Amino acid sequence: MKIAFQGIRGAYSEMALHSYFGKDVESMGCDAFDDVFDAVNGGEVTFGLIPVENTIAGSVVENYDLLFANEVLVIAEVYLPIQHTLLAKQGARLADITQAFSHPHALKQCKAYLKSQNIKMRPTYDTAGAAQAVAEGDRMDCAAIASELCAEIYDMQILARNIQSNTSNTTRFFVIAKQENVPKDLVPGKTTVAFKTRHYPGALVDCLKIFQKYKLNLSKLESRPIPENPWEYVFYAAFEAGIDQPEVKSAIGELTLHAVFVKLLGSYPKAEKCW
Repeated sequence: MKIAFQGIRGAYSEMALHSYFGKDVESMGCDAFDDVFDAVNGGEVTFGLIPVENTIAGSVVENYDLLFANEVLVIAEVYLPIQHTLLAKQGARLADITQAFSHPHALKQCKAYLKSQNIKMRPTYDTAGAAQAVAEGDRMDCAAIASELCAEIYDMQILARNIQSNTSNTTRFFVIAKQENVPKDLVPGKTTVAFKTRHYPGALVDCLKIFQKYKLNLSKLESRPIPENPWEYVFYAAFEAGIDQPEVKSAIGELTLHAVFVKLLGSYPKAEKCW
């Protein structure tokens, strides 16, 4: 089994991938999120794994747009606690580190620690890429903030663990697949849909009342613009029930009558939260 993720070896997405599928699967890194979708659509991989939300940074809106634009389904959700690690070349000492490289979000999350150590922040494209660059460089005063997995992959020394200020920092991921690769034994407990309301006052309220009518607990509601239709929006909604439940079928049917369109993005097992 091969699963695609965005990033290079050691990315947090790869950690989430292995936490869900185990260590024995083959992972394939992609340059961009749309490359993950292309690999799934083209049959190059069985599944893809994409981040969709972080407790600090919020939604990864690009991936919601890609879910809407592609004919794939969400088959699972995965929560990964983000525990940032300060890594350097073998033999480096914490006292000698003057600058740390990482993604801007990671640097911001570790700002207090870096300031306490008088280490300057150096933003780069991603966390694992920063680790690889430091490992392949020749400077002993440079470090990277990345996953602990990077220490193993790039043979780096761990100078400090869990240096983030917010200990509840967690990223939520979706596992995506083509229809023919959706597991037959899937037991859904959550559902995500996209819909577009009609253009009249209270149209969104009328749609939301349907979820209330069938006692479906909304866990997410977010709007995204439709690029080809200026000032028009698609709403993404997630609720805690599977698509096979009678009340969900009734709610989706009624929503279809009130909305311009409704698209099922996936119905999947509810993951255990890790905080």
